[in-house]
Amino acid sequence: MVRYSFFWLLLLVFAFLNAMIRELTYKNIFGEFLSHQISVFTGIFLLSFPIAGVAKYFPFSSARQAIVVGLLWLILTELFEYGMIVLWSKKSISEFSQAHDVFHGELWILILIWIAVSPYLFYRFLSRS
Repeated sequence: MVRYSFFWLLLLVFAFLNAMIRELTYKNIFGEFLSHQISVFTGIFLLSFPIAGVAKYFPFSSARQAIVVGLLWLILTELFEYGMIVLWSKKSISEFSQAHDVFHGELWILILIWIAVSPYLFYRFLSRS
């Protein structure tokens, strides 16, 4: 399981790549809010590459392990986000919560769902191959 914890760092690299693409290309065109919504979908796409790579080259031993890894990556992602928003940026916990507010159009929850379920989905897909 420790190995999969380190693989989460690959997800972090791809998340930063996604943010860099957003900031350097379409943010000025679409504005802050819409560009963040768009980057949820580009993020899901980009994160699929390292997750599929881990599932293929370091296969999960069982469906249960794939589920546990997805939950581990979800927790690590949220801890990182909390650290970046609340601790590093000195913003309030309510601002952290706003990023999860689907009733105000925030789509971040979709990335979290993808991070949690995709290891299992790739495990199932690759097990059939």
